[in-house]
Amino acid sequence: MITIFQSAPAQQPLWQSRCLSSVREWCARQGYRYHFFGDELFDRVPSALRNKLAGRTPIIADLARLSLLKDHLESEGGTAVWLDADTLVVDASWAPNTEASVCFGEEYWLDTDSRGRLKIFKQPHNAFMLFSADNTVLPFLHQVAHSIIERADSAAISPQMIGPKLLKALHSLADFPLCPEAGALSPMLASELVRGGGPAIDAVRESRRPKTCLWNLCGSLAGEESHESNLLALTHDLSLLEALV
Repeated sequence: MITIFQSAPAQQPLWQSRCLSSVREWCARQGYRYHFFGDELFDRVPSALRNKLAGRTPIIADLARLSLLKDHLESEGGTAVWLDADTLVVDASWAPNTEASVCFGEEYWLDTDSRGRLKIFKQPHNAFMLFSADNTVLPFLHQVAHSIIERADSAAISPQMIGPKLLKALHSLADFPLCPEAGALSPMLASELVRGGGPAIDAVRESRRPKTCLWNLCGSLAGEESHESNLLALTHDLSLLEALV
């Protein structure tokens, strides 16, 4: 049995509500169990760590999601999948590999450098995480993440310390299985999709990557330039994403 987990505040922007609806519809179509959490998710983090991380909700959420998935697999078994609340399902017929013991999303990140040259990074992201009951990676991530926060100077804890930064550092050594169908949409790529063309779109086409079925829309960057308005447009008209096919 596959169980999908998500969490978000009670009040969400419209584009994020559309993302959550797309995941619920996908779960209904595939017959997956779906569990949604609000702020009660944070109760899974020890109070001492919550106090140390006061005002840094994303880091508390990174700890909480690991505890949630670990506890679920220990008690229920099966396969557990975490999807960030800014994940948009664009192909509800797609199903993850249930034979995998662990898998993370694979972002094909596109941006420009200070000279306007296109930069491309292929790397893991934790907006999509899949673990089966017999995996050893999740207990390790859980232990390491908590150990890092317990030992770190509270003034030196960066926003992505135990999320993307930790995952990418470990991936360089462990070479985790990645799922290219669970991608990430950089603001540059989102902007080009709304405008109708550009070098980032061309780079994705030329890469001949598998079709992206779940997009992490990188909502944490919604405050940058026109990214939030682009997310509104893309979640309203999914046909805009067909330019990448």
